[in-house]
Parts: sequence; C-alpha cells; structure tokens
Amino acid sequence: MSDIWSVRSANADKEELIYFWAIGDLHYNANDHWRTFHKQRLAPMFTDLRSLWTEEGAPAFCVSPGDIIELNTPENFQLAKKQLTLLLGKIPFYPGLGNHELNGENTESEAHLIKDFAAFWGKPVRYYWVEGEVLCIMLDPIGYPEPYLTQESLAFLQTALAKHPGYISVVFCHCPLYNTVLDRDPLQILDYHSLDPFFALQNSAVVRTILGKYKQVGLFLSGHTHSGWGAPNLVYTEELNGHPVTFVNLMSPWYTGFHKGAALNEDGTIFKFDLDNPDLIVSFAFHIYRDQALIRLRDHRSCSWMAQWNIPLI
Repeated sequence: MSDIWSVRSANADKEELIYFWAIGDLHYNANDHWRTFHKQRLAPMFTDLRSLWTEEGAPAFCVSPGDIIELNTPENFQLAKKQLTLLLGKIPFYPGLGNHELNGENTESEAHLIKDFAAFWGKPVRYYWVEGEVLCIMLDPIGYPEPYLTQESLAFLQTALAKHPGYISVVFCHCPLYNTVLDRDPLQILDYHSLDPFFALQNSAVVRTILGKYKQVGLFLSGHTHSGWGAPNLVYTEELNGHPVTFVNLMSPWYTGFHKGAALNEDGTIFKFDLDNPDLIVSFAFHIYRDQALIRLRDHRSCSWMAQWNIPLI
C-alpha cells in the first residue's frame, strides 16, 4: 500500500479539509556559482515532489514563509519565481517575508525593501486566504536583529481570526516563538534556535496571548533557524488558554545547522558549502482535519517519509 493510501485509510472516518505543502528557507541567489550548486542540490526535491503529486494528487497550495531569496535584488526574485514556477506549475504559491528579503545590495530602507517584496510577488507582506474551512494567515516580522511583529501586524492577526470564527486557522511567520524549537546540542552549538534573540519574535508573549484567545488556531509554522533533524521541539504542541497550538519549524531544504550552508567571498567568485550531519533535503506535508492534523516530513533524496505527527486541533 502506498504512503498516501495508508494515510487516507487511517483517516477514512474523517473528512480532510485541506492538504498543503510547506517549504522552509530556500535562499535563491542569481550568482553563477551559487545558482549552479543550488539548482543541483534542490533537484531531488523538485523531482520527488512532482512524482509524489502525480501519485497522490496536487496540494491545494504551497507556502514558504520567508528567506525565499538570499538578497533583495530583482534578479534573485526573478530566479525564485522561475524555479518555483517550474516546480509548482498551476499550484498556488504563498510567499512570506523573511530577514533576507529585508537585506538589500545598498542602503535601501526597510520600507523600500518591503515595497520590493510586495511589488514582485503581487501580495502585501501580511495577508490571509481561505481554503474551504481553513483560514491561513501570513505575518511579517521586521526589526532584525531583534525581530518582532508590529502593532499593525498583531491587530491584523486578531482581526483575521475574529472575522473567521469556526475556521481551523494556520498562522505562517518567518520567525518562531520564543522557547519553541531548540538546539540539538547547546554545548556543541549545532543549531540556531528560539532562545537566541535574533531567531525568535521579541513579542512572543503577546503573540501567545492572541493565539490562546482564539481557540480555532491550531498551527503556527515558521522557518528562519534552519534547524537540523532531531532538534528538540521541531514539532511542539503547547496548551494556550486551554486549547492546543502546535508550532512547526520547517527546517530548510537548502541547508540545516549552525554555521553551515553556503558562503561567497566579497566579489562572488569563490563559493563553498558546508554540510550538516545528517545532511538532508526535506519539506513538510500537512493534512488538516476538523479535530486533528497529520504532519509528514519528506526526505527528498530517498523519496521517503522520515517522520509523521498526529497532532490535536481542539
């Protein structure tokens, strides 16, 4: 029996509200050396996902909450769009704002870089969309090196939730909340993590209060840390005001681990790439039901599922 039919058989008595795919930090870069290596490295993901979706059906959408590009330049945006179109075809894609979208080549203001993001993707930096009975909300942390959600963004989150009572709600944000995903080995420092001020929302307590107020919130998906396999609280459920909210860190198919991944010299002529252990190319599938969600982690090199979690939504 194939994986997908095993999933559907196990949940035969439940109505699947939505199936979607989430991909962590992608870091497209038009530099010739980076682009060549990046394309080769992510090719197994493209190939595996196309094959998988042919077998089990396409997801309702794909989402990537930030750091889709390495640097805010037109050529990086264009490369990302071209490559993601090859992968996704007609599947809708929902982008998020990360810290790398807020890094420009020169001295552009944060406001100017935000406008670049909105102009290129044709979406504001904070927005929501509805798929059947599921509300999806994309948020827009700013203020690095100590990221936070503005009062406008917090108000937007509350308004979107208040307008859609009874909808299962999934929140996307580049940064995790404080004290969710952690380091595999704090003594060796194997991972970036949510106890570091650069990697967690500085107003996490306020966000938790909002999430606790609206019992329809079931999932909070983030990236940013490039967490490695086995990082504590990679998928982590908290009780907030009497109902469960599960935080999922999407890792990254580009690289995982502390001080790993790609590096270029100043003139962009020398490229190197340091591998994590284990070195994985992964992404996540989400099956949402009324009372629970099935989360599956895909290893694209082996074309197999690494892990799955059944988490409560009520």
